[in-house]
Amino acid sequence: MLEKSDEMFRNYIGISLHTGMRSGEVLGLMHSDILEDRITVKRSISKGRVTTPKTLGSIRDIPMLKEIKPYIDSQRKLSKSLYLFEYDGSFIKDATFFKRRWHQLVKDCNMEYRKLYTTRHTFITAMLNSGKFKIMQIAAIVGHSSPEMIMKNYAGFIKDSHLK
Repeated sequence: MLEKSDEMFRNYIGISLHTGMRSGEVLGLMHSDILEDRITVKRSISKGRVTTPKTLGSIRDIPMLKEIKPYIDSQRKLSKSLYLFEYDGSFIKDATFFKRRWHQLVKDCNMEYRKLYTTRHTFITAMLNSGKFKIMQIAAIVGHSSPEMIMKNYAGFIKDSHLK
């Protein structure tokens, strides 16, 4: 169903699902934050304001997983400003910009409604279930200062074998 969406929305969802970034952090990305091997999270955008991310631990580097590259490359071609995601030459003021498209996507997929923010939770759960990363690594990638937050919120979704 995502292939029916416009390219910018596909890129936003692809980057969100493959980085675990908060909505405002994705909107706050500038071209200069994207390096060959990592994405640097330095800012967030919400309600028209550019701020620092949620916590000190949220200022971080995210490894450039191969799954992210096509979305980054596609969005770089679309963007004509300093920001990776822009509309009419300016940064997108809030994630509500994508909410109508998200509602439609969830409906088209016959899914129970979930907030757009759940792309972050999907990423964390998938990383935990993959068994390829330690909980400390996942906590660092998503900007949590400790693995306790990951365990508290996501342990119920993890395969038993990966909890050991």
